[in-house]
Amino acid sequence: MDSVDGLHPLAALLRRYAFAYTAVHDFAVCREIMVDGYVLRMGDVELRGLEDRYIPATRKQYRQYPGLGFTVHELVLAEDRAAFHFTEHGRSVLHGGAASWQGVSLYRWDGERLVECRVEQDYHGRRTQQRTGRPHPVRPAGLDPWTSPAAGPDDEVEAVARRWLTGAGLLGCPLGSLDDEDDTAPRRMLLSAPRTEVLDLFGAGDRVAFHVVHRGTYAGGLDDCDHLRGRSASLYASGLLTVRDGEVVEVRAVTDRLAAERRLAARR
Repeated sequence: MDSVDGLHPLAALLRRYAFAYTAVHDFAVCREIMVDGYVLRMGDVELRGLEDRYIPATRKQYRQYPGLGFTVHELVLAEDRAAFHFTEHGRSVLHGGAASWQGVSLYRWDGERLVECRVEQDYHGRRTQQRTGRPHPVRPAGLDPWTSPAAGPDDEVEAVARRWLTGAGLLGCPLGSLDDEDDTAPRRMLLSAPRTEVLDLFGAGDRVAFHVVHRGTYAGGLDDCDHLRGRSASLYASGLLTVRDGEVVEVRAVTDRLAAERRLAARR
C-alpha cells in the first residue's frame, strides 16, 4: 500500500480526521474523508448516513462546545483497521463548565474514505466535572502516533483477547483501567451474572482493539442508583489491550455508564 507523505494512507487519513476535521469543526473535510453512508455506533445507538444523521448530531455537539478540542493519545494501526485512544475537551455554553473526557474509537475504511466508527466516550465523567466545577487535566498527546508502522493480526493474540473479554475480564480489570479512574474515585457500574458479547475486535501485533456489550443484573456502583439494584442492565465498552505471553497485561477502556444509567432507570 503506497504511503502518503511517508505515512500509511490510513494513518494519513486519520491525521486529517483529527486535525483538519474534528479539532477545527470543518464539515467540508468531513465530507471528503467519509462516505455518504457513514455509520457511527455508540452504545445501542446507530447513526447511519453522513448528511441525515451524523453531521446533524455532530453539529449539536459543536454548538454546545464551540471550542471543542481533540487530543489523540494513541493510534493502533492495522493494514485495514485503526483505533484511537483520545480525549475531547472544552467548555460547555449550555452548562458553563469545562471538562475533558476520554474515548476509544474503532474505524473501518474502504481504502479511500472512512465507512464506520464504533466509539464510546466517558460522558458520565464529563457530567461529574461540570457538576463539581473541577475539570480533569488532559493527558499528553501521543508523541507521534502517525508514523508507527501498521502491524498485522496475530491469531493467538486475538484469541486470548476474545477469551478474556467473553470471560468478563474487563469488569474486573485493575483500577485505573476504565473511564476517568486515573483522575477520581472509581465509579464502576457493577453487574451480577454478566454475559459479554464481542461486537467488534481486531488485532495489530500484540495490541487489540475491541467493542463489547455486557449484560446482566445491576449490582451497584453508580451514585444515587441503589434503588435500581436488581434490574436488568447493559453496559457497552470500547478499548485497547495488550497481550504478552498468552495473557492480557494492560487495558485502557471507556464505558457508556451514563447511557447505561439512563437505560437502567427507564426499565420496568
